[in-house]
Amino acid sequence: MICTGNTDIGVVRNINQDTFILKKYSEKTCLCIVCDGMGGAKGGEEASRLAAETFAEVIDEFITPFIGQKEKGFSVNDVKKTMKKALMYANDAVYDASRCDPRLKGMGTTLVAALVIGKNVFCLNVGDSRMYFMKGTKIKQITKDHSYVQHLIDLGKITKDDAEYQLNKNIITRAVGTEITVDPDIYKSAVSEGTFILLCSDGLCNYVNDETICDIVSNDYQAKNIDEIGLNIKVSKLIDTANHNGGGDNITAVLVKV
Repeated sequence: MICTGNTDIGVVRNINQDTFILKKYSEKTCLCIVCDGMGGAKGGEEASRLAAETFAEVIDEFITPFIGQKEKGFSVNDVKKTMKKALMYANDAVYDASRCDPRLKGMGTTLVAALVIGKNVFCLNVGDSRMYFMKGTKIKQITKDHSYVQHLIDLGKITKDDAEYQLNKNIITRAVGTEITVDPDIYKSAVSEGTFILLCSDGLCNYVNDETICDIVSNDYQAKNIDEIGLNIKVSKLIDTANHNGGGDNITAVLVKV
């Protein structure tokens, strides 16, 4: 398993409110987190940092005793319970900080996290930061956006081609730290060898379409026998493409090859 990530302020924004954490515990186990903060010049940056770090601390405590053991040592239920616990702690940390400091009032953040254990991927998300799987010419969005436009799409009132999708796509319906509790989506998926896993903020997927993301990541001559340097090049190309297409938001991409 190889993994890397990067974040960029973009072309328009004055501050980067995205945070990512990438931890490789062993050759077969890693944790990826992407958070996209919101809430004023200071609040969004603090919310994303605090949520990501708190979430990672809880996962660290869970994973450390298993390092060096086979993947079968993990219980599916224990992993899911731990990820929910990590989110609860992250939500408490952001919510409490926002109530203690007037400058941080109302801050919040998206959060998408993937715990990769062998060929099993456990994912938790809140908000509209995403996780994708890619292999060859195929790309699949695993997470579902918690957003106003996704709600309208689910109701059949609009499609992604409608103008209203473009106008309201940044309005999210769930966030970490804005309320005393938060309800995540949790997924468990099995992936085959050679699969790429991408976690990203909406600063990437709003400016680079799925087909182009897949072309850059997995559908090229370098994808099969790629090393960490090659993976870094792909992440840089994703970010450069988003900036070339307008770069209207902070851009974060974390990429894993199983």
